[in-house]
Amino acid sequence: MLKIEPRNARITVTAKYYREGSVLQGTARVTCDGIHTELFLESDESPERIAHLIRMAEASCFTMAALRTNTPCELASTVNGQPFDVHAAR
Repeated sequence: MLKIEPRNARITVTAKYYREGSVLQGTARVTCDGIHTELFLESDESPERIAHLIRMAEASCFTMAALRTNTPCELASTVNGQPFDVHAAR
């Protein structure tokens, strides 16, 4: 849309997770302590246009939007072709 052609673009995402509890005891839990994203690219565009490109890429990223907001998450399970209620099977 911006008609900017970056070259050699790559991105590195590093997430820091912490796990506690026991899978065997049913107390396992994972927490994400943070996500660090690094963008590398080459371009002959002005710094202002590159900054605009990066801001718009970040603002329109579905994953970043979900992580930055209180996004509802749900899990639907199917076992042997039938809906499976995880909580009812305790």
